[in-house]
Amino acid sequence: MQSPIFADGNRQIYGIPVATIDTETTGLGPDARIVQIAIIHSDLGKGNSQVVMNQLINPGMPIPAASSAIHGIKDDQVKDSPSFGEVLPKIKSLLEGRIIAAYNLPFDLDQLNNECARIPGETTRYPWFGICGLVLSRFLDDNHKYKGAHKLESVCGRRQIEFSAHDAAEDALATSRLLDLLFREAADRRGRFGTLREYWSFQRVIAIQQEEDLRHYFRRIGRRRGSWPWTDR
Repeated sequence: MQSPIFADGNRQIYGIPVATIDTETTGLGPDARIVQIAIIHSDLGKGNSQVVMNQLINPGMPIPAASSAIHGIKDDQVKDSPSFGEVLPKIKSLLEGRIIAAYNLPFDLDQLNNECARIPGETTRYPWFGICGLVLSRFLDDNHKYKGAHKLESVCGRRQIEFSAHDAAEDALATSRLLDLLFREAADRRGRFGTLREYWSFQRVIAIQQEEDLRHYFRRIGRRRGSWPWTDR
């Protein structure tokens, strides 16, 4: 699928239709399955966030206890829920014509695409493109260095956005509201973004620099990390 940057890159980013997504899963690796997905519709910067999907998903496998301990979703809660394939038509319709946003964009895009790839004959793959709240929050809150400083709940807490973390609908709605604030703060700090292309360029550069800084830190403490989503795509 061709990146929307070619079709939508010259659109003004403020007011652009956004679909903010969040997924809860059975784990973190490529074999993880989605157990809950939420989608929020909004127009960036307009303060009109609306929950349009909040759906439990039967992952077709047992949910590990460690994952249930995080998001609270257990096997008996999803045993009668639809599979991802059954809800994919609705997901596609809700994402159509909108820029995808997520707090950790690489993670949620990968979850969507991994699930699509498991469906025989399904060709939908969402391109590497969108708005990442984590990159923007690290840029704006770079003076906060403690562990967990850039978790969604920490960034929202500093801006008095209250929500229950690790519920897909709560996380996605908080992210959508947070993005409106972060874009205002970014405008004060570096000037307003004009087009979507301008923002995407900024985000890529900043994200890669953030990963470079993290690589230096990991080397210093002797820690390895195998995935660098912004650098390696």
